[in-house]
Amino acid sequence: MRRHLIPILLSLCAVMFLTALVGSVYCGQALANPALPAEKATHLRHLIYFHFGVAQLSVIGTGLILFLRHRRWRRYYLVVSYNERGLKLNPPGIRMPSARVYRCHLGNLSESELPPAGAPVLVYPMFMLSGHSSGTKLEQAINEAYASRHLPCPTLYYQPVLGASPWLAKAAAAHIRPLLNENSGVLVVAHGSTLTEAPPEPALFCRRLRELLPGTEVACGYFSQAPEATDVLRSMRSSHILLLPFLLTEGIHTTRDLPTAETAAACGKTLTRLPVVAALLAEHSSSDHS
Repeated sequence: MRRHLIPILLSLCAVMFLTALVGSVYCGQALANPALPAEKATHLRHLIYFHFGVAQLSVIGTGLILFLRHRRWRRYYLVVSYNERGLKLNPPGIRMPSARVYRCHLGNLSESELPPAGAPVLVYPMFMLSGHSSGTKLEQAINEAYASRHLPCPTLYYQPVLGASPWLAKAAAAHIRPLLNENSGVLVVAHGSTLTEAPPEPALFCRRLRELLPGTEVACGYFSQAPEATDVLRSMRSSHILLLPFLLTEGIHTTRDLPTAETAAACGKTLTRLPVVAALLAEHSSSDHS
């Protein structure tokens, strides 16, 4: 059963039930007329039985639809953060029943409660970049966690990393837009990777940010691979730089590896450091719910 059909079918069952209820009430009121002919009274009683049957069918249909929906879409969710500080983050744009959500981080998988094997498990890697940690290392850690407890491993469906989500760019654009002026540019600084190819998520994020902030200079640099963030900062044409760390949480990288206001001043620029992207996402989500 396709998900978009479920509300339509449930609405149809509700309409059937209400129609049958109204019809039964109408027939009952008509039967209260003492001058009603016997033939008409018999016809109205048959209509009441019919409406009662329609009402029963609508209730049974509702129960059957809900059962099939539950059976078809039953699944568990395993949200794996890179570190302990990211445990409170939720995959953006996903509505998940809390009873089916299991949370852990890469360092405590072996001690954390894991989803049972009775249904498929959607694994959400709360990592900013795709690579060894969010790929091979994560898969091995999950398989070893099940094997160490002699538990059957469910069918796992790995979702894209958090850094690939389009919601990140939307949250960042909403935060940046009020801060912009004609001299502003955005420098996105990402961690980088030891793999032979650069991770695609920072470049994808920058492309989306340019689309959301037309006319704004958006550049990308790294602090562990080329192009280095400091070199990108020097080459930017904007005189005021909004520095956006493409990181999951505040930590050692934000205090040690990012370009500083002194670095920008040496290039003849001013610099405003923004919160990490994942924090903007949490801020944007809370403002949407308020």
